[in-house]
Amino acid sequence: MSFISVRYFKSEIGELIIGSYENELCLLDYRYRNMRASIDSRISKGLNARFVEQNSSVPVIENTISQLKEYFTGSRYDFTVKIRTVGTEFQNQVWDSLCKIPYGETTTYLKLAKSIGNEKAVRAVASANGANAIGIIIPCHRVIGSDGSLVGFAGGLTAKRKLLKLEQSDSMQKNQLPLFD
Repeated sequence: MSFISVRYFKSEIGELIIGSYENELCLLDYRYRNMRASIDSRISKGLNARFVEQNSSVPVIENTISQLKEYFTGSRYDFTVKIRTVGTEFQNQVWDSLCKIPYGETTTYLKLAKSIGNEKAVRAVASANGANAIGIIIPCHRVIGSDGSLVGFAGGLTAKRKLLKLEQSDSMQKNQLPLFD
């Protein structure tokens, strides 16, 4: 059995768990989230690997932390870490579509469902969004309710609001989402 190297990182939006498998990022998620066990199980089974906490340097994890720090200071808008997603074909389709949402912009679950050619799959899209194990880099936080409200997020709505405000304050976009304080 192979190994998924993991390390914990305290960020501006909560404690994250970062995982690397064969020099690719396979996990960037909130350490304490409701779906932690099911997501970890899906990744472990999908890669036929077990999680091992690393205190030594793992290049992909170090690079991810470095890029996250740049992101949180507003000096990074895109990530260059090589990722490996573990999910169904549908989930991967949704996650690919999430990656197309530009920095500083948002979309709705309905628009996301339409972007994959299945506007009736709104609930399934929301479920796939919630199963995303590589948050921030696969920007599930950029999905909001059809009425503009902040809905569902693994790290909680406070963290989602912070991420959106960070991106909007740095964005050159004029069409910005009003966020509630």
